[in-house]
Amino acid sequence: MNPLFAEDFRNHLYYYFIIRFFFVFTVVFSFFLFPFIRENVDIFSFANKIFLISVFVIVVFNIVSFILNRSISPTYLTLFAYVQFSVEITFWLVVSYLSGGIESPYLYVIIINIIYAGILLREKGAIFSTLFAFILLLVQGISIKMSLLPLISTQLVELYNAKWETYFSRLFTYLLFFSFTGLVASRISKGFQQASKSLVESAHKNRELRRHFFAIFSNINMGVVILGNNFEKLYYNKYAQQFNPIIDDLVKVMLEDSMAKDKWAEQKIEDLWFSYTVMPYIESQKVVIFTDVTNIRKKEEELEHQERMAAIGRLTASIAHEIKNPLTSLVGSSELMFSGVSPDDSDSARLISIVKREGKRVKVLLDSLFKYTEELKYNMEKCSLKQLLNDVITLFSLTNKEVKIENNVEDATLFVDPDRLKEVFWNIVINSSEAMNGKGTLILHSKKKNKKIEIYFDDTGKGFVEKNLDRIFDPFFSTKKRGTGLGLAQVYRIITKFNGKVKALNTDNGARVVLELNLCPEGEEDGQ
Repeated sequence: MNPLFAEDFRNHLYYYFIIRFFFVFTVVFSFFLFPFIRENVDIFSFANKIFLISVFVIVVFNIVSFILNRSISPTYLTLFAYVQFSVEITFWLVVSYLSGGIESPYLYVIIINIIYAGILLREKGAIFSTLFAFILLLVQGISIKMSLLPLISTQLVELYNAKWETYFSRLFTYLLFFSFTGLVASRISKGFQQASKSLVESAHKNRELRRHFFAIFSNINMGVVILGNNFEKLYYNKYAQQFNPIIDDLVKVMLEDSMAKDKWAEQKIEDLWFSYTVMPYIESQKVVIFTDVTNIRKKEEELEHQERMAAIGRLTASIAHEIKNPLTSLVGSSELMFSGVSPDDSDSARLISIVKREGKRVKVLLDSLFKYTEELKYNMEKCSLKQLLNDVITLFSLTNKEVKIENNVEDATLFVDPDRLKEVFWNIVINSSEAMNGKGTLILHSKKKNKKIEIYFDDTGKGFVEKNLDRIFDPFFSTKKRGTGLGLAQVYRIITKFNGKVKALNTDNGARVVLELNLCPEGEEDGQ
């Protein structure tokens, strides 16, 4: 017997035992106690003794069966049920004999047994219990008619004196009634069983679908959040769980976006870019599907920036080339033109000084442009980060005595071009010094994480103008009167060439520039 069916079978037997207790106590009261109280009959009569013995036996049998029901093997459960129905039908035949034979109203309790046999054992159980009850009734009637059993009631005397035809007519009426009841019960039970089987199969399919649902949606690289009618989270997958600290805010913003209803929308939330949609789900529920596209947007921004820088570089190189030669000729010619001017002519001397100074400034600017636009060559090798920083700090400190530099950067091995990285450090330090007007403190510190190192340059200046933060690394962007706007642009250019990152932000004390560089893999050879 299937374990699941066996468990259900045992439960039905428990209910059967409880019903048996109920009917036994009912018959004790109606057959024994009530007549005794009402008519003061002899409690120790022959019929009462047989009845009390039968009740005692069936009660003890019921208690033992109740206990054994849980421990009996599933193999013998069916036989166990047949024994139960046989014993109880026998008990009610004894009670019917004591209360009038085939005329006894207690025979109708046998119907309960036949119904239960049909439920538990199907047609076989119904037929067995019907035939068993019929045979016992037949044996009882024949025994009474042939004086094999004593006549202990007036009904039995009437039965003894009745004709055989009358008796068998009543007997076959019971047979038909019992048979009809048992077969109907078995059919109904079979229908319930099929319905129950269908429900079990449907539940199994639902569990399988649910399992597949969670297996699929738990591992896809998109966030899935199912919301109830009151917008409470009913389910969210592993991808969505990584945003646990802000998931409620994310879902709220996405739900409020009318453009996301059944369509994909995109928005920046909590400094991250998300692509998302909100769709209806079962029973007025909603499902929010989203993915983090921050890295994609950053790559697009970087590509756009690089393309813009390349276009500016080409334009700048062209302009610088066209200007430099005429400018050199112009400065040289002006020097010859003013070579015969008397030193005592102060106005002329002042004009000469202006022409030379401005010419030199334009030349420096053009040299910077050429340096920025030229194709850089990189000689990659393993370098000590702290050594490169110390070299730059030592050189810088020779001419900038009033800028204090605290170098708290931990040492690390990098695979870079040392000269280019020094140029990066130099540009950042010079930029910080100018932001502090040549007086202040520049604090350097670092943090290693995930095979990378972040280097922080914190100055005590006024900080960046917030609205300009997105343009800090753009070429020619400068807030200084005579700045070229190419220093930090060169920083960005070199660091990205090293597959690193650079960003600018403000702290409570001033400006901060952060460099992120890859640590040198162990075993990497020089010059690789």
